[in-house]
Amino acid sequence: MALSKQEVREFVRERVAPANAERVVPLRRGLPDIVLPNIHARLEAESGILWAEMQHPERACFTPALMHDGRLFQEHLTRLYGHDDATPPFRYLAWTSRARGAWSLGGDLTTFVTLIRRQDRAGLAAYARRAIDVLYDNYRALDLPVLTVAVIEGDAIGGGFEAMLTNDIVIAERGTKFGLPEILFNLFPGMGAYSFLRRRVGEARARALIEDGRSRSAEEMHELGLVHHLVDRGEARETLRRIARERAAAFRTDLTLARVRRRVDALTREELDDVVDMWVDLALGLSDSDLRRMEVLARHQQRKRAA
Repeated sequence: MALSKQEVREFVRERVAPANAERVVPLRRGLPDIVLPNIHARLEAESGILWAEMQHPERACFTPALMHDGRLFQEHLTRLYGHDDATPPFRYLAWTSRARGAWSLGGDLTTFVTLIRRQDRAGLAAYARRAIDVLYDNYRALDLPVLTVAVIEGDAIGGGFEAMLTNDIVIAERGTKFGLPEILFNLFPGMGAYSFLRRRVGEARARALIEDGRSRSAEEMHELGLVHHLVDRGEARETLRRIARERAAAFRTDLTLARVRRRVDALTREELDDVVDMWVDLALGLSDSDLRRMEVLARHQQRKRAA
């Protein structure tokens, strides 16, 4: 049974939002720069890129604190530019990571295990809904006239793979890995993976990517069309700058085509909410052996953090 909007807000506030979370700290009034514990955003005016770097101080996954800051960042941008008489000073919103070797290793498995062992349905649902708050709005580019970009310089696993799929452009360096390992502990990626993949690669390939649990290379992702630009190590950010220069005259066309794709293969928030309900039901029924396997991957997340 789905939680009401009021219940979700209450549980997010109590369980997901950190008690000591810092408020938005703009660096320059009226511009999108922002400094938060888990996200630093910097406008590069000459290229028209707003770089949003995930800091990963705890572990390189979507911790409750990171999602909280991600939502604050999105709200900051919509406050500044989400009205008719405002024009963003950037064309590309580019997501990067400070953690060496990891863009994002997915949902916070440590939090999942804790909530599942407690049978805390409300807390688990609140986490998942906060995740799709952030992912769905990124998928819609915050309804701003910008393109979203995943700049992948490290592995994108589980929820990191899901988050990557919400972007209009994906640039990935050779040597990075991608995968959806949830099936290995009898779960599935429940925050949009199937919805995004089916629209990108069709039902058969979407099922294979979710159900085989394999790790795949950036080259394989490029062949599938899920990585748009495959580049050598150290070249991802400069590649986006080059795209911004070379596509400047065609930007309105690129932007319109992104909106066309979202309209033709329309994805509703209700679809994501319904899948989350199924994910929560399945997660709460995992066995102790399933949770122990999840804990193994959680320890890997804990070893990855910003240097």
